[in-house]
Amino acid sequence: MLPTLTTSSLLLSCLNLGALAALNGHCPPLGPVLPAPTQPGKHEAIPAAATALRDILTQMTASYNNSAVAIGVKSIHETDLLFEYTYTPPNKDKRGVQEVDLDTVFRLGSLTKVFAPLALLKLKDRGVSLDDPITKYVPELRALKDQAREDSPVWTVEWDEVTLGSLASHMAGIPSDLITDIAPFGDLSAYGYPKANSSKFLGCSGFFGTPACNKTIFFEHFGERPPPQVPFSPQTVYSNIAFPILSFAVEAITNQPFADFVANEIWKPANMTRTFATKPDDALGFIPAKDIWWPADLGFEGPEGGYFSTITDLHRLGDAILQHKLLSPVQTRKWLKPVTATSSSGLLVGQPWEIFRAENVTSDGRLIELYTKTGDLISYHSLLVLIPDYDLVATLLVAGPGGAGEASGSAMTLMMSRLVQTLLPAVEKAGKAEARAAYAGRYVDRDTNSTITLSLDDDEPGFKISSYVMRGVDVPATDPGSTLPPATVPRLDPPMRYRLYPTSANSGRGQTSWRAVGTRATAADVEKQDGLFAWRMNSCITWAMMDRVTFEFGARDHFVFDVQQGGKVKGVEAVGYGVRMKRECK
Repeated sequence: MLPTLTTSSLLLSCLNLGALAALNGHCPPLGPVLPAPTQPGKHEAIPAAATALRDILTQMTASYNNSAVAIGVKSIHETDLLFEYTYTPPNKDKRGVQEVDLDTVFRLGSLTKVFAPLALLKLKDRGVSLDDPITKYVPELRALKDQAREDSPVWTVEWDEVTLGSLASHMAGIPSDLITDIAPFGDLSAYGYPKANSSKFLGCSGFFGTPACNKTIFFEHFGERPPPQVPFSPQTVYSNIAFPILSFAVEAITNQPFADFVANEIWKPANMTRTFATKPDDALGFIPAKDIWWPADLGFEGPEGGYFSTITDLHRLGDAILQHKLLSPVQTRKWLKPVTATSSSGLLVGQPWEIFRAENVTSDGRLIELYTKTGDLISYHSLLVLIPDYDLVATLLVAGPGGAGEASGSAMTLMMSRLVQTLLPAVEKAGKAEARAAYAGRYVDRDTNSTITLSLDDDEPGFKISSYVMRGVDVPATDPGSTLPPATVPRLDPPMRYRLYPTSANSGRGQTSWRAVGTRATAADVEKQDGLFAWRMNSCITWAMMDRVTFEFGARDHFVFDVQQGGKVKGVEAVGYGVRMKRECK
């Protein structure tokens, strides 16, 4: 049972949610609406948010007598963490650490799954693609058909249709696991099961004192398991075993043990010095009292959930991903995209990301995506969170026996939600303060009688554009939208309302690319129109309307800023209008 939050902490959450303003008719593109802050730790909003979050976590862990917690939040642009929290319970195993800190080792469980897709992406220079069939590298999978009851999609996997990417995104349709079979663990007739046939026992699992299973056991028995789906079915089915299979491919390509490749090509360049593929010295880790899971050996299934790490090392991993130290920028951007959906509108799936989508966090109420990977191994729970919109990494590690008043996987996810709801609005304020100082103000070109003013004086997304005049023409009052301009210039009432948003394009030489999005609709107009449809936000089609109207190949909605060293802007070009304006004032 989760701890009960006090009135003060619930009030904090309610205030955060109650303060959320509507998008006010705007439809920002998905992604950041302002540049991510580079010095959020210096903003005054952060300490207050950190104090509120620490109070919430203190209340949530108050009943934890046997469970440990370690949490960190970091901007990739700063050395110090924005927030950290650790909790050491009064009861713990004497073999492990007696005081939890950011360098305490925990088991990762399924967070381990991040490393197999990342390893394969790092093999691009060897011609490896996630679209490759798994049988290109592990052809012996085809022989598993011989173990099935019959050769049909109901009983066998068509391995030649299974790609590396489908395995990484749980879309392969293959059985979920091998070592979790419950038949060997006692008489289960009270649950309706028949008497177990001992010839079907694997004789291994790594649990409850049994030896770990090896790769040979997998190829001798996995074909007996019927698949839950066919590859690329609409019904995504989570699969543990997919990641050991991916590790077989890495080993075949590199001719070295998977753990060695990961250690040399991922952990070493990311400076992850306390991450392990097998159990480290007990003195490095937190071990719950009477725990049997700390030493459990998953054998060949290690790449699905057998690794160990710390808050510090996971932050180094997140930094390395978002700073493109492990993959090229384009590879990283591609990796941090959804691949498929689930039956939850708030959860998409990547390779292997679990992508939470929140609309109740920021002051403008826009959609934010959190790229996460969770892990659970009975008494150990882990969570890595990447928030690309803000260049943030959050990590949560929890260990305990479960049960009433103790930590659990659901408690950890609730902690993550509280963290996002409490800390992200403060980071948003820091980003607005930096963007206001760098970009806000009036831009003018007197030779063409052109001016544009940018402000951040409301809770709506991106920059507000006002006094938008090009060559003496009032653009908001005359913009006909994405159509051929009529012969007679219209006078719009009400005029268009514009917001300006950054793109991912940055020259690296002081130029940043932005796009303007306009609407005449009010929030009431949008609500009324969208209410006619069976799905949400029907009118929000910015993705299909950007870059449409051009003049001499320059888009009307395209703005390019000249950024000086130090981050302040000296001018902007309205590309479609062929006008360059200088920044006159904030």
